[in-house]
Amino acid sequence: MKYQLRELRTWMIDEDCGVYEMLQEIPAVDEFEQHNEYNGLSKQQVKEKIAARMRYAYGFNNSEDNPKCENFILFADNKPVVIGGFMLEMTDFWKKHRGHIWYKTRPSERKKGYCSQFTKMICERAKEFGMKEVISQCDVNNIGSNKVLLNNGFEIYENPLCLDWDDTNFYKNSLF
Repeated sequence: MKYQLRELRTWMIDEDCGVYEMLQEIPAVDEFEQHNEYNGLSKQQVKEKIAARMRYAYGFNNSEDNPKCENFILFADNKPVVIGGFMLEMTDFWKKHRGHIWYKTRPSERKKGYCSQFTKMICERAKEFGMKEVISQCDVNNIGSNKVLLNNGFEIYENPLCLDWDDTNFYKNSLF
C-alpha cells in the first residue's frame, strides 16, 4: 500500500482525485457528534472554507480560538481516505476540545488502519517542528479512535481542565 500525506489545498476540490466526494461521504455529524463542516456544501463553498483554513495554517487571522494549524489529506493508493489536521499552537480551549491532532476517516474506508497511518505521519510532522509532546482526545465509546491513539504510543492522562468529563479520554504522546 502506498501512502501519501498531502496538505489540503483549494485546488484539490477541482482535481479528479476524489477529495470533494470524500468530504461529502463523511457525515455532517457522526455517531460521536463530531462535525464535518464541508458536508452538504457546494464545491465553491468547500474551496472557500479550505482557503480560510489555509490562512490559519500560514499564520494569518489567528486568534486563541483559531491558532496556527495544518490540514492534510491521507491518500492510500491514490484515493483520499482520511482528512485531518495538526495544531501547531495549543490553547486551553483546544486542550479541552481536541488537542493537537484531529482526523476523520471516509466511512467506506474505516477499519483499514488508515487513521493509524495518518496519526503516525502527523506525529512525525510534529517532531519536525521540534514538539516534544502531542495531545489528543476522543469519546470513550469511540473504540476505533481510542485504538488509533493507543497504537501510536499515546497514553491516557488526566486533563486538569476537564476533571469531571467522564465521556472523554484524554491522551498524550511523548515524541522523544
